[in-house]
Amino acid sequence: MTELQRDSNYQWTGEAVECTSGIHWAIAEQANGTVAIIVNSPGGILTGKQVRVLAEIVGEDGVIKNTRRMTSLLLIPKEKVAAALEQLQEVGLRVANLHKSIRNIAACPGKGFSPNSRGDTLELARMLDEEFYGTILPWDFKIGISGCPRNCTGVQCQDLGLMAEPRGKYSLWIGGTESGMSPKHGMLVLKGIPRDQVIPVVGRILETYTSGAEEFKEEIGNRARLYRVIEKTGFERFKKAVEELLSNGA
Repeated sequence: MTELQRDSNYQWTGEAVECTSGIHWAIAEQANGTVAIIVNSPGGILTGKQVRVLAEIVGEDGVIKNTRRMTSLLLIPKEKVAAALEQLQEVGLRVANLHKSIRNIAACPGKGFSPNSRGDTLELARMLDEEFYGTILPWDFKIGISGCPRNCTGVQCQDLGLMAEPRGKYSLWIGGTESGMSPKHGMLVLKGIPRDQVIPVVGRILETYTSGAEEFKEEIGNRARLYRVIEKTGFERFKKAVEELLSNGA
């Protein structure tokens, strides 16, 4: 099994962002010459102080674009990027990534907000982000968490989806994709995963994904989404990896 590696060290050169591990951080010049910075915010949560700093960065006439993955996209002149990155860091905000790592984790409001929700989503999104932010992966990896079967975040359309069940447990889907010309629904791996096992289970999925992508690299190439790896390894490899982990944990 491939051991996961992390790298959140990147350098803004004044013209572009560089990262030795190959992760594509979300700082990029746009067609109109401005630079877009996507701010990582698992579950879409920002404090009032953080919102004020985002407004300061773009200025009174600037633009903040909210994305489908619950992030804030800042559009600023290139010469302001270095200062903006310092301001973000000062209030505990981090830059999101575009490729080769975990994308911003999407989560519905969850228990305590929605009357339909059966479990926690926002704190789980924060914990997963803290555990896996900057993890080096074969390509994009999207995670969605829903608190109930109304499924506001479309967990079956993510690389990895979690849906809360009663009594603090979760169902797990893998291998979906909402993007491209051929969207796919993921497959149900298991129901009834205890909350305290969610992070180890996600870690095991990422390890299995990374190993499979390396094994079939010549056939899949360098942009292997999870569903393409599953097509080569078979779904049962992932299901067995999760079941063995939970069995050993029990």
